[in-house]
Amino acid sequence: MSLTLPLLSDIVSKLDLSQPVSAHLADAYDSVASKEDLFQWVQQVGIDGGKIDVAADLVADLEERINLVQHKLKFIGEDQKPSVLVLSELDPMVVESNDYLEEILKIAGSKFYAGNEEEAFNPDVLLIISDQMEGLFGKLGTFLSMEEWQHANAIKKNRVYLINGKNNFSGFSSRIADDVEILAEIIYPQYLTFGGNGESWIQFEV
Repeated sequence: MSLTLPLLSDIVSKLDLSQPVSAHLADAYDSVASKEDLFQWVQQVGIDGGKIDVAADLVADLEERINLVQHKLKFIGEDQKPSVLVLSELDPMVVESNDYLEEILKIAGSKFYAGNEEEAFNPDVLLIISDQMEGLFGKLGTFLSMEEWQHANAIKKNRVYLINGKNNFSGFSSRIADDVEILAEIIYPQYLTFGGNGESWIQFEV
């Protein structure tokens, strides 16, 4: 995963850096594949940019928010965790799969739905992440009427959600806690509420 300009700008802003992230640290971002990797990388950026304390405070805040989610969900057994399919387009259907999504779905107490050719198509939760939610909303009813969706748990249990990807879900950044909170309140509304419903995400009634 490459360090995109929005992610880079976000980190520069959060750390109040007076100069851009150095080329070697920007390149090092490509090896970030977990929240632990991200936090170590942010701290290194802080050291490099003379913002050690700011970076430490940022990491501490993100860790605290993520730990809260994990603590609330610690008694959820593996067999109780729903499988989540993530799409970014409907026509044609585009399945999103990357280290970042797998990491934050795991933190939020769910399993990334990868599918199995030997089993029936059956994700428990369907997430559509897009920066054009309004456009996809109008197409979703037709999309979900296709035969392969009729017996999926996501449809039978009314667990279809559209998520605003305009400012979130773009990759490892200081927004990781925001993304975890969005997923956690979607997947476990009985345990966690962060106020994102209607703002960051909406449920599609099927």
